[in-house]
Amino acid sequence: MADHIHILARLRPTIAPSVFVQKEKSNSSRWINAQGFLEQEFSWQKGGATFSVGERDVAKVVDYIKNQKVHHQKKSFENEYLKLLYENEIEREDEYLPQFHQGLY
Repeated sequence: MADHIHILARLRPTIAPSVFVQKEKSNSSRWINAQGFLEQEFSWQKGGATFSVGERDVAKVVDYIKNQKVHHQKKSFENEYLKLLYENEIEREDEYLPQFHQGLY
């Protein structure tokens, strides 16, 4: 997607999700910049979220990720993200919300 990424990963209990995300952001931005894909330097936004998924929902999440372009034509990423926070009783903290872009897909 043009403005966000979904990663489904199985983490060992010894690695905190925040550490995993920090390493992924650091390593991927370093690689993207080394490849010279963009005229300007690439960097990730500050905001984001991590959700746990039960084993029985893994296939559903994989299908969602594969079909997210079609999915986001029906429902904006912003609406979906805010709904996930609400459904999981996570307080909205504006400083950690990603920057939402409209009309990208």
